[in-house]
Amino acid sequence: MQEITPDPSELDNTSALKFFDSLSSESLSFNSSDYVMYKLDCKSGEYIFMSPSIKSLTGYSRRELNERGFKSIVKEISSQRQNRYKLKGGKETDAEEFYAKYLIQTKAGEFKWIEDNSFTYLDESGERTTTEGILRDASALQSFVDDLNDEKNNLDRIFDLSNTILIQLDKNLTIVMINKRGSIVLGGTKQEIIGMNLEAFIPERSKNKFNDFVDELLAEKKLDTIYSEGQIRSLENKIETIEWHNTLIRDKKGELVSIIAAGHEITERRKEEKIRNIISEILEEANSEKNLDEFFNFIHESIGRLMKAENFYIAYYNREEDLLTFPYFVDKHEKDASPQKLGKGLTESVLMTGRSKLVDRELDDKLIKSEEVDLIGPQAEIWLGVPLKIQDKSIGVMVVQDYEEVTTYGETEQQILDVVAYPISRAIERKIVEAEREELIVQLKELNESKDRLFSLISHDLRNPFNSLLGFAEILTTEYDVLTREEIREYLNVINDSSQNLYGMTNNLLHYSRYQLGKYTYNPIEKNVKETIEGILEAQKNHIKKKDILFINAIDEEISFYADENMLNVVLNNIIGNAIKFSAPGGSISIKTEKFSDEDDKKIRLILKDSGTGISEENMERIEKKEMFSNPGTMREFGTGLGLFLSRDFTSMNKGELEIESEDGVGTTVLLTLPSAELQTS
Repeated sequence: MQEITPDPSELDNTSALKFFDSLSSESLSFNSSDYVMYKLDCKSGEYIFMSPSIKSLTGYSRRELNERGFKSIVKEISSQRQNRYKLKGGKETDAEEFYAKYLIQTKAGEFKWIEDNSFTYLDESGERTTTEGILRDASALQSFVDDLNDEKNNLDRIFDLSNTILIQLDKNLTIVMINKRGSIVLGGTKQEIIGMNLEAFIPERSKNKFNDFVDELLAEKKLDTIYSEGQIRSLENKIETIEWHNTLIRDKKGELVSIIAAGHEITERRKEEKIRNIISEILEEANSEKNLDEFFNFIHESIGRLMKAENFYIAYYNREEDLLTFPYFVDKHEKDASPQKLGKGLTESVLMTGRSKLVDRELDDKLIKSEEVDLIGPQAEIWLGVPLKIQDKSIGVMVVQDYEEVTTYGETEQQILDVVAYPISRAIERKIVEAEREELIVQLKELNESKDRLFSLISHDLRNPFNSLLGFAEILTTEYDVLTREEIREYLNVINDSSQNLYGMTNNLLHYSRYQLGKYTYNPIEKNVKETIEGILEAQKNHIKKKDILFINAIDEEISFYADENMLNVVLNNIIGNAIKFSAPGGSISIKTEKFSDEDDKKIRLILKDSGTGISEENMERIEKKEMFSNPGTMREFGTGLGLFLSRDFTSMNKGELEIESEDGVGTTVLLTLPSAELQTS
């Protein structure tokens, strides 16, 4: 006969009373060894009644249990619960339902699991009066449950051996099972993770994509396995990319019951793929027609796809000038990217050691305090710099930094930049070589054009004074006996003028050739303006006298230029010579000086004004374009067109400025501005 023990919580109040009232001392016919009915007096703690099967269940009689106490044979309590009810019968009565599972030791020393289902009555003051219940042998059931648990534990152990992430989700995406690998990736223990919703592990930036996938998954009726890929954020705030194979478990109606998700971490694989793609793109861009600025901007965007790169710069070491230059510089706080001499900054430290550096504010403070490095620019919370190398020689440094968050960069980002630095170095070198080649091509083109112009001027302009010189020399040689003294004097003056003119032209050719070959070096000294001008006028006195030019000299005797002597003489000889050359006989030339300050620099401006022929608009445009051309003077003086060209470049090399103001037919004013020697000696 199978006995059924009703759960008191499933009975209504009246049924519960009738059921437990039936458990009385008259129920002696209940003699199953698996069940023991009992009635306990709560105040005395003694069992008023126990069915005879208590002997079979425990080996003890009711009297023996009352003497030693039932608790003495209980060795372990597996579980227990208690609920209170208000029973309605003839009058309202409070009662408590109680359930427990015990491990007991019988009189014979045997261990058994028993279940205790009871119902306790309470009096008006809430005190327990009597308890009526049933004890049942649950050893067989417990053994079955233990076997199931052992099987589950064995299965869990098998799952835990796998390197695959295994997670079981219910239809609401609550985690109901996870293996060891899964709990490691999610950053917690199984106990912490089971019961959490999978959405809690999805990064904020990926939630829209995740929700779209879940909607698609729940709506899918045909497929039993669905592939997906996405990111998760662990409880330790670490982000991983996971490749999932989701198996859908359905009921007989085809409704989704649970999901078994098997996942593989592909973070490193995706990272490596992304790095390879970016390196490939950078090398491809290096072979494109983009200029350096465009290429550096592309590198910045590429690094930004691998990590935060809001503040990013590339420093390039110019070995010839021993300067650190910044061909690309983007920073939210620092704007100064001008070249600088090597110092003791973090950038220089990476450049000199040839090793990457990851420096947070704390380490930076220590380095500054120990005087290993100097603080240059605003201090970042985290700074990461890697060397750019060609054949183990550092050519520059690539840097990212963050002013707010110290965790932005770590060893992972350092390794990534170390990997991409070499191909970037090669690409940068290639672009720099291309840029230098393009610049060299332009320079060679300009030199070739300059050579062509020079040869044209030489072949045309040098021929004229030679023709004049040779022609009059031949007349003097062949007709000397018939020439008058006045004619001989006139021809000798022409030969002298042609010789002087030819000498000046030859000098300019010499200066130009030396300049093109880079033979001129800037060695400034103090040069008194008045003495220098008077020396040039002395050399030009015959020409001035011949044209009867009124020369007005209003130069301050006390002021001095700070300039290279050789280059200064070339400039002054040419601008004064041109003023004389294009002045008509009886004309005038005035020269004066003025002092002024340009910011912190003291300057001297020399103003040379003539009343000569002036310069046409067409020729002014040619001057602005730095074209070399030559026009004859008012007395057919010839030139090569090199004088003004050299004067402008030599003035620039002396940190000065040469300006020309002219009106055709009226005259020309030349303004020569150079540094004052006063600043150098004060």
